[in-house]
Amino acid sequence: MQHQARTQKLAVAALLATSALVIIGGAIWGVKLFIDHHEQTTAQPVDMAIGGFPMSGALAPDFMLIDQFNHSLTLSSLRGHEVVLAFIDARCKTLCPLTANVMYNAKVQLGSTLASQVDLVAVNANPTATSVAETQSWSIAHGLLHQWSFLTGTPQQLQAIYHAYNVYVQTDAGGDAVHDPVTFIIDAQGHERLYYETLDSQNRVDLNDEESGMVAGMRQWLPHT
Repeated sequence: MQHQARTQKLAVAALLATSALVIIGGAIWGVKLFIDHHEQTTAQPVDMAIGGFPMSGALAPDFMLIDQFNHSLTLSSLRGHEVVLAFIDARCKTLCPLTANVMYNAKVQLGSTLASQVDLVAVNANPTATSVAETQSWSIAHGLLHQWSFLTGTPQQLQAIYHAYNVYVQTDAGGDAVHDPVTFIIDAQGHERLYYETLDSQNRVDLNDEESGMVAGMRQWLPHT
């Protein structure tokens, strides 16, 4: 009888130990799944920002502004070419140069033949620094004078474009601007296809990823020849 009781106790102990192991294993697996899901959810906006957010394909709002050479330019006059449209503060020395470099480097990576089908355009994102001298100086300082069209106009014209493209722009009393660091890809027929958000990072890996994402977007919406 004592032997039978001892056997039953050992069986119960083994069952309890097995149950505990199952519970602990399940808890560990659950924590792992939660962490994996959290990391995927957290990473998704960055990955999308690098790869470009798809847009509805609606016709991009047209506008007419003045470039860095004091020449009038309309967006619709660029039909037949893909347009990469960014919003750049004519006094910015931080995030805007990153956007400009990503645009330019991505276009260069296409090679000269394909790059000739892409126009880089920037709209001044500082309605308190609207002179042609400001956009020209910024273009020269960043090696882009003959590489793009940096457009400006009256504060009222610029505000209308910010509104049309749903781009947030706000300036403080000192004339410093805060704005969405967005870039749009517009196809050769004038339709909005992708938009990107520049990451506030000087890390070379991040910049390479952003350039690769924009190269892919440019290639996707090149004019059909």
